[in-house]
Amino acid sequence: MLDIEKLHLEDALEDSPQTRHLLSVFEKDAMMLKKYSMGLHNCCQRAMKAQKELCAATQALAQHLRIYEMQKFPLESEDSILITTMKQFASYLDDVSSIQQVLSAQYAETMMYPMSKFLQADLEEIATMYEMFQIASHDHDSALSKYMKLPKKKDNEKIRNEANAELYAMRKKFHQTALHYYSSLNALQYKRKCFLLEPVLGYMHAQRSFFQMGQDAVCKSEIEDFLGNINASIQGVHTELQLDTQKTVGLIETLEQQSAHKYHAEPPVDMPYIPPNTHLSQKGGYLLLRNKQLLQTKWERCFFFTQAGNLMVQAKKELGGSLVLDLNEEGITAEPTELDDRRFLFQVASSKMKKCFVLQAENERERDEVGTIVYL
Repeated sequence: MLDIEKLHLEDALEDSPQTRHLLSVFEKDAMMLKKYSMGLHNCCQRAMKAQKELCAATQALAQHLRIYEMQKFPLESEDSILITTMKQFASYLDDVSSIQQVLSAQYAETMMYPMSKFLQADLEEIATMYEMFQIASHDHDSALSKYMKLPKKKDNEKIRNEANAELYAMRKKFHQTALHYYSSLNALQYKRKCFLLEPVLGYMHAQRSFFQMGQDAVCKSEIEDFLGNINASIQGVHTELQLDTQKTVGLIETLEQQSAHKYHAEPPVDMPYIPPNTHLSQKGGYLLLRNKQLLQTKWERCFFFTQAGNLMVQAKKELGGSLVLDLNEEGITAEPTELDDRRFLFQVASSKMKKCFVLQAENERERDEVGTIVYL
């Protein structure tokens, strides 16, 4: 037998100060229980909301994995193993999402429903009956006060009968209200031991069922083999990446050492002199091209290169180059010039085409190497 504190229904009509004091204790307990239950309800709602969000997030993740194939990455082949792997992962995530949906439905049924019912049907009923009890108590006190003020004279029999009848009605109403109010407060002591535990019990049962379904769905041998293969593949890629990173670091150091002389437009005096390479058959690099306009001269940095005996030019954002001159023609010259107050200027001209291009290199070696190629 449960040890339950109770209000004595037999004392409801007497309504003594002791009974009122004990009633206030039950009312305070009910108010505190309501406040606590609302906090518990918020926690349950948070768990429910988080579960729904997790389910939606899993579905979105599966869908996003499927989108990978439709992206048409320029460096990804259509028969890439990564595309197949993404599809397989998406299929497994669909199974996980289905289980999460079941868990969300169980939360709603076994956790949220008992909690909401306790708040709305029981605690709200107590609050309503509290107001009704206060009204009935006030009406009873008013009727009693009116009855007690009746004079001793017997010539107002009608008034006395009306006051007596009103007191009877109000006292009966008060007694009936108090009986229901007391019994609801007493029943609340039983309900608190059910409705506070049922949501947590439902949560745990739902979790146990979820884990069991997850064990059955996710821990299949085929999935374990799939995950094992993917893990081994990833580890292999990590190993290759580490090896490639080591090679890249070494290559970077080598390139930095080999390119030290290229950092200077004009090598310092303490750096060994590097003469122009007079045996080049092809060359490419950036030069400044002089564009003479009406009122000013504009210099544009362009990439020039030789290809199949042609001098080509290519802007930074262009995919291919454009023909400047056919170096195999007769009458092609390349020589220094002093047209502008700039250093390392030279011009490439075609007497046949009557074209002349004024270019600027960074230093003498670059200028002279371009001249050597033109004359080859």
